Amino acid sequence: MVTAGNLPASSPPGGCEVEIGCGNGHFLSAYAVEKPDTLLIGIDLKAKRCAKAREKAEKRGLRNVSIIRGSAETVLQEFRPGSIDAFHIYFPDPWPKSRHRKRRFFTMENLRLMHDLLRVGGKVFFGTDFFDYYIQAKVLVALHEGFLISEEPGPVSVLSSLYGQKFSSARKAIHLFSAVRCGSADEQGKREEEEGNVHQQIQGNEHS
Repeated sequence: MVTAGNLPASSPPGGCEVEIGCGNGHFLSAYAVEKPDTLLIGIDLKAKRCAKAREKAEKRGLRNVSIIRGSAETVLQEFRPGSIDAFHIYFPDPWPKSRHRKRRFFTMENLRLMHDLLRVGGKVFFGTDFFDYYIQAKVLVALHEGFLISEEPGPVSVLSSLYGQKFSSARKAIHLFSAVRCGSADEQGKREEEEGNVHQQIQGNEHS
C-alpha cells in the first residue's frame, strides 16, 4: 500500500487518480475494476473508513488501490506537480450553514493545489447533492481560469458509492460536473517537444 511518505516516484502505465474523501471505498473499489492499470489513491481523515476501504480492496484482490489516512490538504502536498491524471470529489461534507461554508474542501486554495498537481489535460470530477455547493464549485473553477468546465459526469461507478446509492434510491438530484486542466503556452511547448523527442527515438529504433 502507498503511504503519505511513500508515494510512487513515477506514474504507472494507466496514470494515477486520487479520490478525496474516499469514505468506505465503495466508489474506489468499483472504479478500480474498470481501470486495472491505473493507480487509484483514496484519502480520508477517519481511520475506520480507511480500514473498511482497504478491506474492500483486499477482498477483491485489487492491487491498484491504495488508501492514505490524513487531511487531503496535507497529503496532497507530498505529490509531485503534474503527476495526477484526475481528482474525484464526490459528496463532500456540504457544511450547509452559511457560517460553516469556509470549512468546505472545495476552496480556491485547494483548487490551485489540484491544478498544480494535475497534468495538462487532467480532470477534476465533482459531485454533490447540494445545489449550492455545486454552484460554488463551478464559480471557483471559472474564476481560476486554469480549467475548462465540462458537463461530463463522473464515472458510472459514482452511483456505487454509499451516498450515490442512497440518493439514487431516493431519486434525489445529484449535481455533477468536471473541469479539464488547461496548459500554459510554456507547458504546451514543453509537451510538444517531449512528444517530438519520443517520436524521433521511435523512428531511430525503426531504422536501426
